[in-house]
Amino acid sequence: MWSKMNKVHLDCCDRSGSNCNVILKRYRWVFMALLLSSCYQGGPPFSDIAPSALPPQVSQMGGQRPNSKSEAWWLTFNNRQLDAIVARVQRGNLTVAQARERLAAAAAIAHSASSGFLPNVGLSGSATGSSSKTRVDDISRRPAQLNLETGWEIALFGQDKLAQKSADLDGRMAAEDVNAAKLSVIAQAATSYVRLRALQHQRQNADLLSSIKAKARDIATVRFRSGLATMLDAQSATDDSAAMVQQKRVLDNAIADEIQRIAVLQGVATEDAALSVIKPQPVASKVLVKAVPADVLRQRPDVRRAEFAVLKAGAEVGIATSDLYPKLHLSGMIGIGSPVSGSIFGIMGGPSLQIPLFDYGKRLDVVEAKKAQLREAVAAYRQAVLVAHGEASSALRALLTARLETARARSAHSTAEKGSVEAQLLSREGLSDPSILVARQLAASETRRQLTEAIKDEAEALIVFAKATGGSLGAEAQDIATSPDKRRKNGS
Repeated sequence: MWSKMNKVHLDCCDRSGSNCNVILKRYRWVFMALLLSSCYQGGPPFSDIAPSALPPQVSQMGGQRPNSKSEAWWLTFNNRQLDAIVARVQRGNLTVAQARERLAAAAAIAHSASSGFLPNVGLSGSATGSSSKTRVDDISRRPAQLNLETGWEIALFGQDKLAQKSADLDGRMAAEDVNAAKLSVIAQAATSYVRLRALQHQRQNADLLSSIKAKARDIATVRFRSGLATMLDAQSATDDSAAMVQQKRVLDNAIADEIQRIAVLQGVATEDAALSVIKPQPVASKVLVKAVPADVLRQRPDVRRAEFAVLKAGAEVGIATSDLYPKLHLSGMIGIGSPVSGSIFGIMGGPSLQIPLFDYGKRLDVVEAKKAQLREAVAAYRQAVLVAHGEASSALRALLTARLETARARSAHSTAEKGSVEAQLLSREGLSDPSILVARQLAASETRRQLTEAIKDEAEALIVFAKATGGSLGAEAQDIATSPDKRRKNGS
């Protein structure tokens, strides 16, 4: 499609030396341009075009955006080694580094987004040869000339503000990408650390269980030789003992994998030897959370990015709409050229008005396309809110369930330990069969394994909940995390 334009040039003045008359009425175009530039074509407020899509029982999103800085939710584990790992991840993770570079690129572009609507100045020179000896006084056609040129496209209908707003929103979206990358890699590092400590405790429990299984094998062998048990019982006990050896190998490999994963998240190839030393498991703090308020969901980077995408789409609609209206350019040139009959200096300049008349509906199609993209952005925002609400609600239910399981496993382990102590006392006094002691010790070992898994699952559920809420665990968690008196001095 060819765009047909009608260009109207008004009040062009060509002056050579003192022969040029300055026409004062040209300044009326400057005044008109400044007047039209105040006509801002921005979109409707965000509260009107992207209302909350949350269920009725959840409080509606307020007009003020929450602080984009997430809380240091990992401090709720009261684990110094985990704090150090998170600090190194934030500094060295390569995914976060890539997101930071994209933010730097967006900031650089936003710095000069509206410069196209500011006066620009350039220097140009030219020289042409001709057999004609006619002297040319026209400043734009002199054989040899050096020109200082200036141009200015007047920002009518708020085009400069819309262009700057669109670029600024690109920068904000890139900033949310950085926040999202940080939230993701920190959650991954915390999860790997929690799993590492659980695996190490399971490995320690496997050593104890292996010795108990060896005792059970010896007892079964003695009973078989005494005719008190079958060969199948003895062989089964032997197989159980051999299986523990393989289980320990599997645990060793899993521990090595988690240590390596933590190193990769920190952006280094060298594994931290300190992680090989067994430490207490990170215990999830008892964060009091009864519901997921809408303001917490708005802290999620993906929700905030979707919000900025709606605002950017609104700005793009305004830019496309402004292209339907006339454009005003001011241009000028101060030149030095020769050969001329008069002065070698020359000045030329004036306004140029560009009015769109007929372009087969191309501009209107662009406006409609931008409006469709705006509606798409609104739908994406609402989808992001619904997904965030669903993930946060699911994570909260999982966290509460994990807490109940931890309490059950802790109680069961306490009961099993008491039974093991009683059986050991009776066995030492010769009042109980050794097989009863082995059975009680096996039961205690199994409950210890279940408790280790329950503590790990609760910690992972807390991490998932923190990620689902954009790195926020509520005011109660923040108090626990930031109060030195409430942090355990365990050196872990």
